[in-house]
Amino acid sequence: MEKMTRSLSLMILLVTASLVFCHTFAYAKDYDGVWFLGFNENKGLFGDENGKVVRQAVLIAIDRDMIAKKIIKDEVVPIGIIPPGMEGYDAGLQAYPHDYATAKKMMRSAGYPLSDRRIKSITLLHTDGERTIEIVNEIKRDLINIGFDIQTTMIPYAETAKWQKELASGKYQMFVMGYKSGTLGQVYIADKSTGLFHTFTCPNSPTNEADVAYFNTYDEAVKAGFSPDAVCKPEPEKEPKTLSLLQPLFYSEGEANFTNYSNRRMDVLLEDLSRLDESLKVSRGEKFEEIGRILWEDVPLVPLFYITRL
Repeated sequence: MEKMTRSLSLMILLVTASLVFCHTFAYAKDYDGVWFLGFNENKGLFGDENGKVVRQAVLIAIDRDMIAKKIIKDEVVPIGIIPPGMEGYDAGLQAYPHDYATAKKMMRSAGYPLSDRRIKSITLLHTDGERTIEIVNEIKRDLINIGFDIQTTMIPYAETAKWQKELASGKYQMFVMGYKSGTLGQVYIADKSTGLFHTFTCPNSPTNEADVAYFNTYDEAVKAGFSPDAVCKPEPEKEPKTLSLLQPLFYSEGEANFTNYSNRRMDVLLEDLSRLDESLKVSRGEKFEEIGRILWEDVPLVPLFYITRL
């Protein structure tokens, strides 16, 4: 129940991320989040002794150029989790190739040949955004080439409680979602019946779905004619921070760690960064770059595109 409650911020973000698809991504260079295919490492295929090889094979099999450039229409194809422009971005990371032949060899080396029945009923959870569906269809087409038969479950992004319950259930082997830095300060809930907008934790937030409107920024809510609630006192969003992107996703007890990723070195680095003064840029940069290298090798998720900062 505690994790379900804590993940409310994530659920609101997922609704927001679906709405973000309505904005133009073309040639944007200012990012504050990542949209990805996540692996549930509590499921044997992705979390057993050969799970990392399987995860890497999936990354190599997915045509991420197609997703970023053709579907999202952004020129930047993710290399690593940390977007360019954010603290810790590492331009020196080596890109994985898109190569079906190599991916098939890796799957065989991990004990999963094309005919293996264990990869014929892979479950994937996603929301119903138009471009989300395009991305999921591309993933399905690509992974057929390494033997995967994917069964999808689609939840309307407006049904946040249902999505939250399904994602937190841990019963799906893969899921597609987005996460932005500074979630707590960058998502606002407006109440059409009162004309006020709130932070996600505000007790005055609307509960009737018909009265709800979501906004990515404080200014958007104001321009739409809503006023800040006097109780929760929403404030303009803060500068996106790398730690607020990484810690929820990759700390062992992170509120958005639905991959169930656990790495002791990762936990230590994130704990160190949470205590390290922001003025110590060199030390912080080194730790973020180490985190980036670990994640790029471990592949707890496949970054599909970076989310443009609004």
